[in-house]
Amino acid sequence: MATNRNIIEMVEAIRNKSGASGSGGMDGICMADVVSVEPLTIRMYNRSITQNLFINPALMLEASNTGEKMKKVFRNPFETQEAYEFLKEFHEKYVLKKGDTVLVCMTGSSFYIAGKAVRV
Repeated sequence: MATNRNIIEMVEAIRNKSGASGSGGMDGICMADVVSVEPLTIRMYNRSITQNLFINPALMLEASNTGEKMKKVFRNPFETQEAYEFLKEFHEKYVLKKGDTVLVCMTGSSFYIAGKAVRV
């Protein structure tokens, strides 16, 4: 399998920006924007990344670019009302959609999405 040149260029750009040196890959934590969840694509340092992404599957459960899939799931309330409201709010806050910002842990050429990043 050929190495994605965009990933190499991005890692080199990060190294040059941060002053990192040495071989063996680049480790770090970065912020990225979700460009798409169907298929999952993030954007870091002006580069789109679609390969070597790892994520907790719960963050992708009924995920869609517009968030419509999640809205369908909660269209009809269920018992108990408290459980319904909790799950609806929980999923709206945690499931990824296009435009979200995520925290990404990089190691070598792998990108581990830790979760959404929201300013408080």
